[in-house]
Formats: sequence, structure tokens, C-alpha cells
Amino acid sequence: MGLETEPRIPSLSLLPGMAPPEELYWHWRRAVSPYFDTIPLEDPRNPPQLPELQMFNAEGFLSVNVKFSGQKFIRDSSWLRRNDDSDHVALQFLVSGRNQCENGGSDFVMESRGIYALNMGYEIDAQCSDAEVLSVILPRNRVSEDLPALADARGLMFDTGSTSGKLLAGFFHLLRDTLPTTTVRDAPVLSESLIGLLRALIMAGDPTSIEAQSGVLASVQRYIDRNLGDPALGIESICAHFRMSRATLYRILAPHGGVRDYIQRRRLMGVFRALAAPANMGRGVFDIALEFGFGTPSYFSHRFREHFGMSPSEAREAAQSHFLRGNQLFQGGEDEGLSDVETMLRWSKELGASGRSDIEPVS
Repeated sequence: MGLETEPRIPSLSLLPGMAPPEELYWHWRRAVSPYFDTIPLEDPRNPPQLPELQMFNAEGFLSVNVKFSGQKFIRDSSWLRRNDDSDHVALQFLVSGRNQCENGGSDFVMESRGIYALNMGYEIDAQCSDAEVLSVILPRNRVSEDLPALADARGLMFDTGSTSGKLLAGFFHLLRDTLPTTTVRDAPVLSESLIGLLRALIMAGDPTSIEAQSGVLASVQRYIDRNLGDPALGIESICAHFRMSRATLYRILAPHGGVRDYIQRRRLMGVFRALAAPANMGRGVFDIALEFGFGTPSYFSHRFREHFGMSPSEAREAAQSHFLRGNQLFQGGEDEGLSDVETMLRWSKELGASGRSDIEPVS
């Protein structure tokens, strides 16, 4: 009796010769439909490059190797509503080809010089030439748990001219060569190796593109805003959550005044907004401050006046005057696109319009 062969990981293959070109393209299009609507830029009955696809379900991620002739790839708002279960992050390496891509407001060109992030939580509109692409698709829950700095990543992540880019591109090639013979028992090794490598590169602060930096920064900022009321919020808790080094965190927030100053400003601005809300007019000032992580009334009052040029009570009085006149403060939502200083000046200006000419914002 011979030895039983260990089962391989689940896979899907579409290769030239399996069907006529038009039928092969139809199957290829169906295979990628969970991720994109596709529109061929060439006649699918006679494409310059026959479509190929190899997809491997390695525990914790998908590896997808594709070749195709020119295509337009679309994930618009209607597509996202129909497919809200495929909110993943894809990391892609173009072995050949060029892809002009718009992803959630970020415009970038994907070429063979780098590893790029496609964030499927956002709309995508891309036009790609004949190409060969190696992709790793990470589910959103895995990103949130193990690689939260990738949550908003879009565009170039690692330049393949850098050490980090070479390492990651090499790993993509290793996956392409290894996965066809990988067993179910060995899949976790590759999965943990991939996550560990990505975590190490991100912790080291290796992503150098503006798109990568902005994605990591946005994730850190969102985490801070969601945890302003936690007295333990600080360098240690942020580094632990994102599994990044202190040096990386310092570098990310250095243009914003540093970690501690940034957190304090966000807390002060949160209190400012809460004090001006009609629903909070009857609440104690320091009760509100406590909800944003301030521990002592004197420290809070000193920092508030230092930052806004008025006391918390003066801010509340001005807001109440606005409210009694039927005016609504801060109607611009979360003031997206404005810096802290610009937002502060705007808020102070709105409060000053209540008639307190003695209140001047501090720059």
C-alpha cells in the first residue's frame, strides 16, 4: 500500500489551450469578477496576449498570478454596493505592463518599479496595458488585526530599487514558484512569513512613497481620534496596536508636532467641539474634559486657554450666544482637509462672530 499524498492548498488555474481564446477570456473574466468589472481594450476573440490565471488559497491570504491583454478594471459605487463582502487590500507587483489607476481619490501609475497597494474599500478605476501581475490579497480583518497601518494604503508602497522592495518582490516570486506544491499543512508557514515580512518592513519605516506614508498616517490619526478618552493613549499604546517601532511613530507624526503634542491638540479640539454642542450646554466643563482624557481641571484649563486664546467658559458662552441667535456652529462636518491650526482659527472665528470682539485666536 503506497503512502497517501498530502492534500495541496485549494487552487484555480486558467491557462492557454484549455479553451478557445474567447471562451478562455470569459472564464478569466468570471474568475476576477469578485474583485472588478472588466472591459477589454482588445478584441477578446483575438487578444494579443491570451489570459492566464493561477489563484491559490493559502491560509490567511490569496495569491493571484495573472496575465492578460489590455483591460479596464472598475469598482464603482454600484459595484461596491453589490459586492460589499470583498473589502480587501491587495498588494501587487507588475512583472510587466503599466496600469493607470485611481483608487479612492489617489491617482498613481503602477509599473514594474514597485509594490503597490490597491485598497478595495474604495472605488477603483484603472486602465492597464498587456500585463503580468503577481498579487497578494489580504482580507480586511487580517489587515485590521495584524497590519493596521495598511488599512488606508493606496499606491506605491515599496520601490523595488530599495532593499525592502527587493525583499518583497523576491517573496512574491517565491510564492509564485512555491504555492503550486504547497500542502494544506504547510500553508500557515507561508502565511505567517508574509505577514511577518510586511510587519517588519512597515515597522522599520521602509515605505517611502507619499501614498504609503499618507496611508499609514491616516490609520494612526484615526486610531488616535477613536481613543482620545483613554488616559493610556500614548506612544506605547499606539506602537503596540500598530506593531511599529517608536522611531517609526516619531517619524510619522514629526511633521504634525510630535506624538504627545498631536494627541493633546486632538483632545483639546474634541473638547472645544463638545463644549459648543447644544446638547452639552448643561454639563460641567470638566466632565466633558474627562471624556477626552484630561485628568486635572487646572492642567486642562491652562492648556485650553494656551491653545485657543480663551477659557473653556468663554468658549461655551460664545457658543451659547450663537445657539440662542439660531446659528449653528461648525457645520463643516469634521473639517476634512484643514490642518489643526486652520480648523482652530476657523472655530475661533465662528465663535468670535457671536459678538465677543475681545476673543482673539492664537496662532
